[in-house]
Amino acid sequence: GKRLSAGPTQSLYVDPEGRLWGWGNVTDGKTPVTRPVKIMEDVQTVSASTGIGYAFALKKDNTLWGWGDNYFGQIVANTDEKTAYLSRPVKVMDKVRLVEAGNATVFAIKDDNTLWGWGAPGLRRGDLLPINTSVPAKVLDNVAMASAAFAHNIAVDKNGVFWGWGDNRCVKRYKPFKVDLGALGGRKIVSIANTMGQTFVVTEDGRLWQWGADRKQHRACLSDETVKPARMKNIDGVKSISSGKDYLLILKKDGTVWSWNWIQQPLHETPQYRQIPLTGIIEIAAGDHHFLALKKDGTVWACGANNHGQLGNGTTRYSDVPVKVALPTPTGAINRRTVIDRFISFSVAFGD
Repeated sequence: GKRLSAGPTQSLYVDPEGRLWGWGNVTDGKTPVTRPVKIMEDVQTVSASTGIGYAFALKKDNTLWGWGDNYFGQIVANTDEKTAYLSRPVKVMDKVRLVEAGNATVFAIKDDNTLWGWGAPGLRRGDLLPINTSVPAKVLDNVAMASAAFAHNIAVDKNGVFWGWGDNRCVKRYKPFKVDLGALGGRKIVSIANTMGQTFVVTEDGRLWQWGADRKQHRACLSDETVKPARMKNIDGVKSISSGKDYLLILKKDGTVWSWNWIQQPLHETPQYRQIPLTGIIEIAAGDHHFLALKKDGTVWACGANNHGQLGNGTTRYSDVPVKVALPTPTGAINRRTVIDRFISFSVAFGD
């Protein structure tokens, strides 16, 4: 699971001891937090929303917890002003293996490999009910990985079959359907990402593939050429990917980080990648306009927008070069008690 996650204005990191740290828009949805504060303990993975200010953490006991903006009831039922924004983590589900916070619609893979969704209505949730719901509904069986975006969602099952559902530009599909990935030549998918109108996958041989089109520049129905996976040029040795609002963040197997901005470099042009001045990176996470990177020495680095303190360096100044996140030292983290009480966890379980 992911130890890093970046939302529109928030940043999250799970340290080796299972402590979850957050900075940026992580407390009341209004106050910038410019240095990491501890949110929870005994965490194994984390996922921040790609659209609004909420997040989910999966604890080591496989319980799922959520906090933040709860407008669509994507954490618990939103019944009054007390449940509209949850500043403390709330227990949501048991027996969870992976979570995708999504954009107002949440997806969780349970330990039996079933995929469940809940939150805001729409084709992307996997049903046609026109109401918000806090009750998870099963979407798909035998799922290995999933990725959720504003308009469509994707998943890969244990047999390597690729599934998609949601807004497919001219054909709307609310039920998952199999996607023909013959162009991949049977290569195994190891990393997936999606954003409005586009899907990206990495295959085990380090190749990067893309299909779909950015909605800001391609508003008509997609042609046959754009609905089939095409290998992205001038890039190889890719390990994993993460998508921001208008860019793709790429981690290569050699520990270097690259980015491609599809607004500045439209799809019909040969992609020009920007190398980020970082080495020794083992994990990346893209937010709307900032990103995070975890080095193998345990340090976390951040770059980009910082209006809510999401770079975690004690300021709210934008930085075009990576800055080191001001995480407490290991000893300081263990003994630090002043920020823990800001997030005293309580449980509101609604069962399986």
